[in-house]
Amino acid sequence: MVQPDQPPSTDGRQPLSTAIDHFVADKEKLDGSGNYADMAGRVVRKWADQHCDRVEYVDEVEPRHMESYADYLARRAQARAADPQGEAGITGRTAQQYYSLVRAFLTHCQKWEWISDNPAIVERVTDKLPERSLGETDTQQFWSPAERRELCAFADERAREAIDEVGLEARTAARDRALVYILAYTGARVGELVRDSRDRRRNGITWSDVDLADNRIQVLGKDQQREHVPLPEQAHPAIEQWERILDPPVDSWPVFPTLHAPSLHAQIPDNVTVEEDVLDTVRASDARPPSISVNGVRNVLKRLCEDGNITVEGDKEYLTPHGARRGVGEFLYRNVGFEAAQRALRHEDPGTTSQMYSHIEASELADVTGDAFENHDSNRDG
Repeated sequence: MVQPDQPPSTDGRQPLSTAIDHFVADKEKLDGSGNYADMAGRVVRKWADQHCDRVEYVDEVEPRHMESYADYLARRAQARAADPQGEAGITGRTAQQYYSLVRAFLTHCQKWEWISDNPAIVERVTDKLPERSLGETDTQQFWSPAERRELCAFADERAREAIDEVGLEARTAARDRALVYILAYTGARVGELVRDSRDRRRNGITWSDVDLADNRIQVLGKDQQREHVPLPEQAHPAIEQWERILDPPVDSWPVFPTLHAPSLHAQIPDNVTVEEDVLDTVRASDARPPSISVNGVRNVLKRLCEDGNITVEGDKEYLTPHGARRGVGEFLYRNVGFEAAQRALRHEDPGTTSQMYSHIEASELADVTGDAFENHDSNRDG
């Protein structure tokens, strides 16, 4: 394997930023896809920015800098363990992976004789790292492309069969189809799309939030800020069909209203006579139907998977809403790259995206490692 050229140094000392660039260039020579080198550079540069802010040369890195980093990783792993949604922080496994990348960088510096000792291998520092199992769960689900296609096809079929019907059956089929497509193609959190009983600010997206011309939906993001979610064209036909059938009188109606009769009855003024079609009565009385709830979405997906005999991989009995979000990210990660997945999922911290798809990075690292051994052995044999 050809090594990167020796970078210029100042009085025999290597600037930290230059050493990092050299390390990343070394990884790029082995990394076919570029994802592993990108991750290594991202992690090591973030470590340097956050924990070595006054360090100019790599030989100034001390165990205390690594101790600060280990403490930080442990806090992030504790945050993941405390988050029931499994999105905050990182797992202990990822924390150790990040630390290993920084340790590998410092080992690289040792090899080039820029430092004499590796401060990342001091025992009192490594003892602060979290257990690998902290924050991990075996229940995480990703909608695979095959599962996505199968569920969307069944939702299409069900909507076609109901298109000539009137009333509840047609509305339910069209609404559920639009819901499936938005989940399958946007990567939005379900609590950003529909009513969440745990947060009174989350009442579901309205038709004013949907912009088909600009391919986006405006949602209330995880941090209570208004954000735009990409809306690919694959989801447009289902949304347009649902809008025609629902015929919302104003843009402030929810995109995914509940069709539960008692919930609709509760919105109608006492002095209004309820007609056979409860939703039409809501419309005529200038009332607003409530959005379907997060639990309601789960029930919709359970019913669709059961009725459609959808093949579901793993331990889950149905395709979960959050599995759809992870599936979008995984598809983008594999087919476009890390940054596309991070932007689509709107992860403020790249580490969250990296943790979510660490199984892909591990696979790519295995390929990189295998290639390195093969190149080494071939050169030796030759």
